[in-house]
Amino acid sequence: MNDGLNIVFLYLCAKIPFVSKNNQHWLWFFSLLALFVVACKQEEKAIETFTKEEIQVETIKKVDMFYSDSAVVRVRVRGPVMLRHTALDNPKQEFIKGIWVDFYRGGRVVATLTAKYAERNEYSGITLARDSVVWRSTDGKRLESPELTWDEKQQKVYTNRFVVVTTPKDTIYSQGILANQDFTDIEFKAVDGSMMVKDPGK
Repeated sequence: MNDGLNIVFLYLCAKIPFVSKNNQHWLWFFSLLALFVVACKQEEKAIETFTKEEIQVETIKKVDMFYSDSAVVRVRVRGPVMLRHTALDNPKQEFIKGIWVDFYRGGRVVATLTAKYAERNEYSGITLARDSVVWRSTDGKRLESPELTWDEKQQKVYTNRFVVVTTPKDTIYSQGILANQDFTDIEFKAVDGSMMVKDPGK
């Protein structure tokens, strides 16, 4: 027997002095059984922890997802790699190698969002894009910022970080914006400056 089992056996003998030599084999048996149960539970716990860690993150490559409303495509999301965290308390999608989002209206793309990293909460429908964020509309507007939040349910984009918005007529610098996702309505929170873009043909 190993040292641990001998210790358990001697402890039990000391605590139970009336155990006879004829019944000592039963004591050995129950000691073995107790150690076996403890070992099994520890192994079971280790396997359960490992399994949960493995299941809670799914890796999906070449992501191409469409979001629709009343059978009409509203958004298309693409990315080289997406990590889907499936924990029930905080399910989220993580685009670790970049994201490209197309916004549709009337069957055509009206704006796009690109970034080197993005994280989308599946419950709230809120996506946080970071690192070289660029938002473009088909009518010539362009926004650049280190960080931008997109709210799918409200169809809004916003940030408190510094942004540069370029239009066909001028360039605006602002500390934060609030806009709808197709860029038809933009509210600048704190304009730092504006520069008129001259028409080279005049």
